Amino acid sequence: MDKVWRDWTWAEYCRAPLENLTWLDEHRLTNRDFLGFSLSKLTYASTLLVPYGGLRDIDLQAGETIIISPATGPFGSAAVRVALAMGAQVVAMGRDTSILQHLAQSCSRPDRITTVPITNDVMADLAALKQASSREADAFFDIGPPEASKSTHLRSAIMALRQGGRVSLMGGYGEDMPLPHRVIMRKNLTLKGKWMYEPSDRRDFFKMVEAGLLDLEICEVAGEYELDDVLTAVDAAAEKSFLSKVVVMKP
Repeated sequence: MDKVWRDWTWAEYCRAPLENLTWLDEHRLTNRDFLGFSLSKLTYASTLLVPYGGLRDIDLQAGETIIISPATGPFGSAAVRVALAMGAQVVAMGRDTSILQHLAQSCSRPDRITTVPITNDVMADLAALKQASSREADAFFDIGPPEASKSTHLRSAIMALRQGGRVSLMGGYGEDMPLPHRVIMRKNLTLKGKWMYEPSDRRDFFKMVEAGLLDLEICEVAGEYELDDVLTAVDAAAEKSFLSKVVVMKP
């Protein structure tokens, strides 16, 4: 990491390629007469931007229904918030029902989110997904961690899609995952893998933020640390990180 990141963000100054940078309207974002976000809360945008890349990649439209799973981690919960800001109906799927409930209650539009627990019973979860949607889902966004390699949510969520549905695969699994090939083929489903986001995604994402469609006030800053306190900051992040809660390092 010292070779790859030696000029990057854990330093007083960053040396970054110009094409990797995005102009922000600092006055509108941080001035109290406008959005009034603190610089620390603005760091949560980097988490939200990752699932935005996948949601844009499958062309998620306002009014569509999307299944997001697992939705109880930092990126999955961020995907829920972004999809709601994009105008979608969201079915949030995860193992921890208490976190799902907290996520649904803390979202800007709780009327557009329903939750479904993952039980690892494919057919039971499929039935629950269909019941949670007023109709078959249009899309599915997956961003599972390596620990979810044995999870069945990929199968049940893909099977719950409508004819011609779309799938965004952003999960970080350490092994290949089984997929319902027959359903994918017969329903003409589109599966797209996505690594992070494109430069155009960054620009459009921050247009949403500057327009007030994504409220970064939901972010809770659990700690702020100087660069010399990097080890303390890492320990605090491991202990305190939860959904939209962040630990920030700054010079």
